[in-house]
Amino acid sequence: MSYHEKRAIVNMFTSVLVTVSYSVYLYVRYLAGGGEFANAPRFWANAFLIFIPISIVANILVTIAFTIHYRLTAHEEEPAITDERDKLIELKGSRIALYIFSIGVVLAMVTLAVGMPISVMFITIIYSGLLSSLVDELTQFILYRRGF
Repeated sequence: MSYHEKRAIVNMFTSVLVTVSYSVYLYVRYLAGGGEFANAPRFWANAFLIFIPISIVANILVTIAFTIHYRLTAHEEEPAITDERDKLIELKGSRIALYIFSIGVVLAMVTLAVGMPISVMFITIIYSGLLSSLVDELTQFILYRRGF
């Protein structure tokens, strides 16, 4: 398995772990509040704004740990050169992820338009971000595996 394939798997695992962990934390906090947060835009906006840096920091830490682990186990460094093939694979994954996230945001707006609570909108946005991240990494994994 190549470096890029391993990196894609680690990134998928990290995305799921961070999002599910934060979701459990929010759920526990929601239950502790007695359900009064269901339509509190301030609660959901704060939750969303806190999730972004947590996700970024977790991805940075996991990337550093993965690079160190890869160097120690494979006895080689990560590829220093990114060629046109690598860039094309990243762009294809990003394009598909952008489409999925855009559909998720539109779906989140639809939930507000049909009268669902604001919490559904924020949850839809968070999980469409997770889904787009997973599809991005899965697309890259498949394209690298296929030898695109």
